[in-house]
Amino acid sequence: MSEINVFHLVNTFADSSISRIILRLMGNMSMEGVGWHIGGLSGEGPMKDEFVRIGVHVADFSENGSKRIRQSLRQYMLSNAIKIIHTHTPRTIFAALSATTGSNISHLSTKHLLTRSGDRKWGAVYALLDRSSLYIPDRLIPVSQKMYQQIINQPGIKSERVTMIRNAIPIEHFFVPEERDACRRELGLSPTTIVLGYMGRIQKVKRIDILLEAFALVSGIYSNTHLVVAGDGDAKQRLESYANGLGLSNRLTWTGFRKDIPRILAAMDIYIQTSLNEGLSLSILEAMAAGKPIIATDVGGNSEAITNGVTGLLLQNGSVDEIAKAIIFMIENTESRDRFSLEGLNLVRHSFSLDKMVDGYQNLYQEVIAKKNL
Repeated sequence: MSEINVFHLVNTFADSSISRIILRLMGNMSMEGVGWHIGGLSGEGPMKDEFVRIGVHVADFSENGSKRIRQSLRQYMLSNAIKIIHTHTPRTIFAALSATTGSNISHLSTKHLLTRSGDRKWGAVYALLDRSSLYIPDRLIPVSQKMYQQIINQPGIKSERVTMIRNAIPIEHFFVPEERDACRRELGLSPTTIVLGYMGRIQKVKRIDILLEAFALVSGIYSNTHLVVAGDGDAKQRLESYANGLGLSNRLTWTGFRKDIPRILAAMDIYIQTSLNEGLSLSILEAMAAGKPIIATDVGGNSEAITNGVTGLLLQNGSVDEIAKAIIFMIENTESRDRFSLEGLNLVRHSFSLDKMVDGYQNLYQEVIAKKNL
C-alpha cells in the first residue's frame, strides 16, 4: 500500500486544545504508511515548532488572500497526494469544501465545540455557519457524548456519518506535585497561600470576567488567597484592566502563554473553569490528572468528567454568587477537596487515557481508507 497522506487544517498554530489534540494524535498513532501534514489559514503560532519537531510537514497559508486560498489549498493537496483532509473549525470546513470539490479526497472533521450565539462577537452568525458546516464533511467526530447527541439531533444528520471520540490526555504527564514549591517561588507565592487557578484560552466564551468577580468576593473574606490565570487570547488585555478595576492587581497573576502546564497546575490548590460553552475541556481533564479539585460550569461535555460532589463541583448557572460559594466551600472543606482530587485522578486514569483517543482516530482512519480503497 502506498503512503496515505493526511492533512490537518487549522485556523492557526495557536496553543489551543485543537493544536494539542492534533499533536498528540500525530505523535502517538502507530499506523504504518501515513504521512502527516498540517496547514494554518491565519499564520504561525507557538505550536508550529512543536509540529516541526516531530517531523510533520507544516504549511502556512496566511499570505494567500481569500480569493487565492482555494487554489493554494488545492495545489498543496494535489502536489502532496493528500488522501484525507481533517478539519477542526467551521472556517476550515468551508475552506476544505472549496478546495476539494470534484476530488476523491476524504473529508473528516472533529467538532470541538458547537458555537452558540452568546459565545463571541457576531456569535449568531458564527452559530449559523457552524451548524451549516455540519452537512459538508464525509464524517463528523464530536469530542463528547453530549456533543454527539446535539449533532445527530440536527435535521438531516445521519448517525452513520457521526463517530464520537472523546478528548483525552497523556495522564502521567500532568501529575508533578514535586514541582509545587519551586513554581510557587517563581510566581512569588508562599507555600501556605491558597492558590486558585484557570488555564486555557482567554476568550469571551470562557467568562473569566465572572471568575474575577467571584474571586473579588472571596478574596475580601480570605486574605490568604491568590488567583493565577495562565494562557493568552483576544480578551486578555480587557480582562486585565477589568481585574485592576476590581482591586485585584496584587492578588492576581497573569502568566501568559506557558509551555510548562504541569508545573503551573502543580502550584494550584483549586482549579476553576467558568465557561459558557465547551465540547469536552482538555484543561479540566489536565487539572484532574494533576490531582486538582475542580469547580466548573455544567456545559458541554463537562458532566462526562465531573460528577457533582464526587469528582468536583459542577455548577448549574455559573453566576458570580454560585462560583463564590463553591470556592468558599472548597477552601473550608479540605477533606472534600482531597476526596474530589483523588476521585478525579482515578477517573481520568480509567476513562480519559490518551490511548483510547488515539485508537479511536486510528480505527476511523483505517475504516475510511478501506472504504475508499486508498
